[in-house]
Amino acid sequence: MHVPDTLRSLTELSCQLYFSYSLGEKRFVYLNPAFNEFFDLDAEPTVPLLLAMVHPEDQEYVASQCVACMTGNVVKDVECRIVRGESERYIRIFPYLIREGQEQLLMGYAEDITRYKSQLNVISKHNAKKNSILGILSHDLAAPLGFIQNLSSLLDQEVAHSENNRIREYSLMVNKLSKRCIKLIRDFMDHEFLESAGVRLVKKRVNLIEIIKIQTEEYLRHQTALNKQIQFSFSQANIYVDVDEDKFLQVINNLVSNALKFTRDGGKISIGMKEQELSVIVSVSDDGIGIPEKFHATLFDRFSEARRNGLRGEPSTGLGMSIIKTIVEWHEGDIWFDSEEDRGTTFYIKLPK
Repeated sequence: MHVPDTLRSLTELSCQLYFSYSLGEKRFVYLNPAFNEFFDLDAEPTVPLLLAMVHPEDQEYVASQCVACMTGNVVKDVECRIVRGESERYIRIFPYLIREGQEQLLMGYAEDITRYKSQLNVISKHNAKKNSILGILSHDLAAPLGFIQNLSSLLDQEVAHSENNRIREYSLMVNKLSKRCIKLIRDFMDHEFLESAGVRLVKKRVNLIEIIKIQTEEYLRHQTALNKQIQFSFSQANIYVDVDEDKFLQVINNLVSNALKFTRDGGKISIGMKEQELSVIVSVSDDGIGIPEKFHATLFDRFSEARRNGLRGEPSTGLGMSIIKTIVEWHEGDIWFDSEEDRGTTFYIKLPK
């Protein structure tokens, strides 16, 4: 296939990695200087040689995407890691199958996104830590405030017939202020969750175990202060799926936060992950008070009647479970739960691999 001189000049000067591979001749018919410089190849490149430079955990994925493209399927950007000696870099590949007469070419370009991935990982770690800390603060702040509100209500009953109007006035003031603070916490958490859920979905291939570890790190660190035992278990070291990292971590954070609210002191919360042939199952379970059976059918409805405050007065939102279900469905996944009163609850999320 003839490449116009102006277009060739553009690719020659570009920092992106342009390539053209002839399926009939089984060889690369064009590579621009940036491609050769990035891979630092001495010999003429071949598909097996380049595939060997792909990180072992990404090789099967990259090979499957190449086969899909060569058989005529539309393949979106493919991210993978390239290992060069002791260094590891990320690239994003945009492949296209071009047909001209009897000739078929696998053409496209790739870009070095190592710096972008590094910055994104830092942001994601901070975002995950922020979500965990907000959940912990919500639990720790709302619990004593709820307790203060209950005590002030009891005190108000005790002094209802007292002649000391000042005591009654103070009691009502404490009750009103604690209610206001609890509402403030609830409104803040609701706003934070809705803001996160409202942003456009951007799915990327990620190691699900790694990002959930980061999400639960703060919970694990504070489990003693939370008076709960928190565990994280998985079937293998790495499980890769396509998800919107921030949104999916918000789902996990919300489920763990709910488990904290409805689990008694000394209880146990477990986050698990299991890989199947075509899917991944993530579970969040607790041995708390469970969900009454009358609420099972409507739990994921907007403004469900299942909405209730936590054991220590922690606020809940009637939108929370509905948004969680929506985010999971955006990922082409399913969510369901098993629950029995006084025996605990387990939520399951099934994601396609």
